[in-house]
Amino acid sequence: MSQVGEFSISRVVDASPARVYRAYLDPEEFVQFWSPEGVTIAIDTVVIEPWVGGRFECTMVVEAMDNLELPNVGTFVEIVENERLVFCEASLGNLISTMTFTGVGDGQTRITVFQVNVPVEYLGQQATDGFNSCFDKLERLLAQG
Repeated sequence: MSQVGEFSISRVVDASPARVYRAYLDPEEFVQFWSPEGVTIAIDTVVIEPWVGGRFECTMVVEAMDNLELPNVGTFVEIVENERLVFCEASLGNLISTMTFTGVGDGQTRITVFQVNVPVEYLGQQATDGFNSCFDKLERLLAQG
């Protein structure tokens, strides 16, 4: 059995929890920030069914690795409107990702990503850098309105 661990990262962004929550569930916005720089997601690979038991799927394409395709296939296990999204990726050893959206005043939101059952190859500085890149892209999207 491969080793697994936990990962957590947060960022405060200039948008309300409702606005951030909506970005995570709108496929057209989702593809603009869900992957780090150098990785793309075609909208036709995105399936977001925002209910418990609904699908959460997309395919990331890593340009620097000869356009290697990395499918993400998960199922929503908890949804609290404007507050929390939780999904499980069975294909990655039941990796569970929780995104919480907490209002922190002045129209800002703290986004916290917490993952458990993370394969060790997805941990460390590379994970931190990847999520920070995604947060940077999300901030640019949110700044557009």
